[in-house]
Amino acid sequence: MLKKIVIAVIFMLPLSIMAQNATELKFGHVNTQEIIMQMSQMKEAQTQLETLSKQYEGELTKMNEELQKKYQDFQALKDVDEAILSSRQEELMALNQRIELVKQTANEQIQKRQEVLVAPIIELVKKSISEIGDENGFIYIFDTSVPATVYQSSKSVDISPLLKKKLNITAAAK
Repeated sequence: MLKKIVIAVIFMLPLSIMAQNATELKFGHVNTQEIIMQMSQMKEAQTQLETLSKQYEGELTKMNEELQKKYQDFQALKDVDEAILSSRQEELMALNQRIELVKQTANEQIQKRQEVLVAPIIELVKKSISEIGDENGFIYIFDTSVPATVYQSSKSVDISPLLKKKLNITAAAK
C-alpha cells in the first residue's frame, strides 16, 4: 500500500509542478506595423524614398514630354520619303522603350532602397521585442498586424507601451 502511495506521489508531482507553472505563463501581443510607422527612423526612410521617387518622376516627365513632341512632329510630316517616316517611327519606338526601361529601373531602385532603409528598422523592432520578452518573462509575443492571430485573450498583455518606451517613441511621434 505504501508503495502505491509513493508511486502515485511520484507521478502526481510533475503534474502539480506543471499546473503551478501554467498559472505563470505570460503571453503578449503587439502591432508591429503600427509601431514601425510611428518610428522616426521610418519617417526618415519614407522621406528619402519620396525624394528618390520624385527624381525618377521628374526624369520620366521630361522623357514623356520629349516623346509627345516627337510624336506631334511625326504626325505633322506630310509628303516625305518612306525612309524618313520609317526612321522617325523607329526613333519614337526607341524612345518609348527607353521610357519603359527607366520606369522598370526606377521601380527596382526604389524597392532596393526601401529594403536597405527598412531592414535595420525591422531588426531593431525584433530585437527590442525579444528583449522585452526576456525582461518581462513572456512565453510568446504575437504580432497582431499579421492576420495569423485567430484569437486574442484579454489575459494577453499588449506590449506596445513597453516597445514604444524601448524605442523612444513619444506620443507626439504619431
